[in-house]
Amino acid sequence: MGSPDTLTELEKKRYKLQIMLPGIGEGGQIKIKNARVLVIGIGGLGSQVLQYLTAMGIGTLGFLDYDVIEEVNLSHQVNYGMEDIGKLKAVVTRKRLAEMNPLVQLNMLNVQFKSDNAGSILPGYDIIVDTTNKLNQHCLISDACLKYNKVMVLGCVTNRLEGRVSVFNYRGGPSYRCMSKDNGSKVHSEDKNITGMPGILPGITGSCVANEVIKIITGSNEVLSGKMLAIDISGYMNRLIPVERDPGNFYK
Repeated sequence: MGSPDTLTELEKKRYKLQIMLPGIGEGGQIKIKNARVLVIGIGGLGSQVLQYLTAMGIGTLGFLDYDVIEEVNLSHQVNYGMEDIGKLKAVVTRKRLAEMNPLVQLNMLNVQFKSDNAGSILPGYDIIVDTTNKLNQHCLISDACLKYNKVMVLGCVTNRLEGRVSVFNYRGGPSYRCMSKDNGSKVHSEDKNITGMPGILPGITGSCVANEVIKIITGSNEVLSGKMLAIDISGYMNRLIPVERDPGNFYK
């Protein structure tokens, strides 16, 4: 992949449309090339995030999941097909992403994320993407990100027709635990087997998550820190929810 400080001719050709953007340019694409991003959870959201980050040329891309693929996943987890049922998500994902972009270093982690293995995983990455679907998992990942001084990008589906996206621990901004009790309790996925969910919702939400990752890497001034984007795919009445920093929710 050549020098970390320059782009090869292949990279310039592959990422031409991104490089043309004033907010990225060659300098921004070099930052993307050198970035190290970990995605925790390879469901509907995570698989979408991984596809775009791979396509855009993230230098080192880790992905962590220990589940197997079930038929019910296929309506919204677009990396997988019928032939993948019963296989490990992480294994299938590695194959798919390697086919998409061989220039990206892929790190497969077929484990469950826990507090006792966070110290061996998080230090190798700059940005941690949480696309899990339970409140306790969000809290666990958030606490680990705080402990190891990592930016956390959160994406989740909170009900049948709404997704949410936010950025935490960014340039002195709030952490996940800084959210009010009301907002915090709602920022996790409901049981889709009970509520139902259109397959397009994690796709739209996941695209926004990937966009935040790229904005952080390239130094955008419009990162979703201190605010949460609520995406309503029914009436397109999207809104920004303020998240205030609470100094009591940080490691001393």
